[in-house]
Amino acid sequence: MKAILTLSVMVMCAMIATAQNTFVYKTATAQVILLSEGQRQGGLNILIGATPEMIAEVAPDNSYPSATNVFLIRTQSGKNVLIDTGFGRELISNLRSLGLGPESIDAILISHLHGDHIGGLLLEGKAAFPKAKLMMSRPEAESANENARKMMAEYALITFEPESDAPAPVFEDVKAMANYGHTPGHTVFFIDNVAIWGDMTHAMAFQMPYPRVAVTYDTDAVAAVASRLKMLEYLAANNYIVGGMHVAYPGLGNLKANGKGGYIFTPL
Repeated sequence: MKAILTLSVMVMCAMIATAQNTFVYKTATAQVILLSEGQRQGGLNILIGATPEMIAEVAPDNSYPSATNVFLIRTQSGKNVLIDTGFGRELISNLRSLGLGPESIDAILISHLHGDHIGGLLLEGKAAFPKAKLMMSRPEAESANENARKMMAEYALITFEPESDAPAPVFEDVKAMANYGHTPGHTVFFIDNVAIWGDMTHAMAFQMPYPRVAVTYDTDAVAAVASRLKMLEYLAANNYIVGGMHVAYPGLGNLKANGKGGYIFTPL
């Protein structure tokens, strides 16, 4: 009996893990689909400015929920657009679970060039998505290191200049807005009422109630905090559904100001 119960628990856990690989949110004109590479607990060693009082309040066990995510946008015109590619460990299998192969991807929009966002660009040294355009902000492309440049060289690269005050079209119905600081050209992408903010946050438990907390991964922590405060104010004021690459499953949620200089994120 004990063995049967143990097996049942194992099967249930496997089902939950599989179910949490994807999550679909339908906008007025598109589908925004979370493609998860996994859920995990983040460590406090990356935080800049987190006080003992904050830790006691939001992370008494000295950790916080995190994830590694990619987002797929399926537009009303039938285009398939990836926002980032994660490490690439689960990307192809997640796409195939939706009935899509690598050749089905029309464009890849890169929020920034850190390894956990571009690792899936190549497969056996070649473009993993042979028909896709690769798109990113000009400042981000210009900041690329040697490894990133090798990856970019396998694609037809298109750069753009996002504005910092309002989203502007970059591909089909997808828009972009500058959010520099985490990296020189870090970008937030928009489709209808959804904003995918890349790495604007790493530790939601801290950076929602205390958005002035930075992380060691920020190229310019001061600029990252300033751009985060500006973007959060804009998103909350305009009632966007928001998502990010390190937001725990389902990766998307509602945002509102808490009246104390911070924000409340409610998962969908």
